[in-house]
Amino acid sequence: MYQALYRQWRPMSFAELVGQEHVARTLQNALEQERLAHAYLFCGPRGTGKTSVARILARAINCKVGPAREPCNLCAACLGIQAGRVIDVLEIDAASNRGIDDIRELREKVRYAPVEVRYKVAIIDEVHMLSQEAFNALLKTLEDPPSRVLFVLATTEPHKLPATIVSRCQRLDFHLIGITEIAERLRAVAQLANRTISEDAVYLLAEEANGGLRDALSLLEQVLAYCPAEVAQEDVLAVLGAVGRDIFHALTEAFMRRDLSAALFLLDDVATGGKDLHHFTQQAVRYYRDLMVVLACGTEAERLGIGPDWVQPLTKQAEALGMGTIGAILAELHGLLAEVRWATRPRLLWELTLFRLFLSGGEVAQRALEPAGMTPQAVSPGKSRPEQLAAAPGKVQPLPSLTRMWPRVMELLKKESIKTHALLLSGDVGFRDAMTLEVRYEAQIHCEMMDSPENKRPLKAVLKEVFGTELAICCVKVANGIGSLTIEKDPEEMFSSAVEIFHGQVIDESNR
Repeated sequence: MYQALYRQWRPMSFAELVGQEHVARTLQNALEQERLAHAYLFCGPRGTGKTSVARILARAINCKVGPAREPCNLCAACLGIQAGRVIDVLEIDAASNRGIDDIRELREKVRYAPVEVRYKVAIIDEVHMLSQEAFNALLKTLEDPPSRVLFVLATTEPHKLPATIVSRCQRLDFHLIGITEIAERLRAVAQLANRTISEDAVYLLAEEANGGLRDALSLLEQVLAYCPAEVAQEDVLAVLGAVGRDIFHALTEAFMRRDLSAALFLLDDVATGGKDLHHFTQQAVRYYRDLMVVLACGTEAERLGIGPDWVQPLTKQAEALGMGTIGAILAELHGLLAEVRWATRPRLLWELTLFRLFLSGGEVAQRALEPAGMTPQAVSPGKSRPEQLAAAPGKVQPLPSLTRMWPRVMELLKKESIKTHALLLSGDVGFRDAMTLEVRYEAQIHCEMMDSPENKRPLKAVLKEVFGTELAICCVKVANGIGSLTIEKDPEEMFSSAVEIFHGQVIDESNR
């Protein structure tokens, strides 16, 4: 029976692991010195090898010639674990087995000595999905584990784990895999499949994977199924529903010529071609990031994932624009990326962004270096100086997207933490500067509660999801609402935001 490429190419040993040499070295040394911890916490983005390493570790510790730096993958123990037949190696998906009864059952199983192999290994995937009661049940076992039992907890969201669980594990962080390493693996897979794929297509797939090798292999499999002959860049673009770099190259040329009509026609081609404008915006951010990289790194830009065929044309455009202008364009696109994801009319947002960029002209570089609301006398982020802010409230201005996006922030926050959501309802919010959200309270107790890590953590996570960047949070006590940063509650703006968020439709304007 046919197996998916990511399953065929799942690493079978530490040597085959891609991009996680620090993890492999740590575990191999622990195996060789027989100093394995009783519990490991594997953290990192999806598709970077967490579950694969857990299985390799289970085989290495139970191998006939082990514990060894590498499993032999030939003995009965290795073959049985790989096939999932060994009852002493337990794999649990916490996303679907998250209750206290599931963990109690696991505790009962690990109490007894291993039957078939040397060590019992319990692998809990997506462990952050466990309920609070399940975490409490697991805690006692991790605190006083039975002998000959090894726990491996894997998660993409370690911040959701209780500190008591994390403190009883040895944490290993898996990194995003570099574009060059992913491209190298894709070439090897295509070669062994007797398929030809162009370099442009390889780099495009590697970029689209966003650091996850599993995603890259899945995309490659989809492209190979779509195109029975030689795979070219056009085939990858057709499968992904994306546009080529030549579109952004032409868009930048139009910007440099101050030809707004050409830019609008390019956008029209993309929109009428049925392309997803959120994905298009992500590609635009990536393109202008690459312009910044080639301008900063020159001929060494290839080390940061720039395709060799694109270094020269990118360098020409980057030198013509300058770092300030590129930074300003990136700032505009970054704000657009946060808004276009939830917008009902993303094309209009793109057109407005183009108008702003073209109308700003030579001032665009200056705006990149001096964001609105920031002056040399502005308060440093993280230092609460309510008396200075109250004296000069005009120095703190909300960004234009805050009013539009705040309902979405509150919607997501309510799901993440009802306590933090309720706490924000009693405060006023605004941007202190481009990277700091300020929350003001009249009551000292509310200010202190919001300033706690317990409440800041979920808010930061939601802000990063909505605005696409890590924002600092500053809590300030004010007297009688002086210098309030409350978002202006314009009825028209609130109505538009509500329609966008809930995907509504205006039936009768007269009844608004």
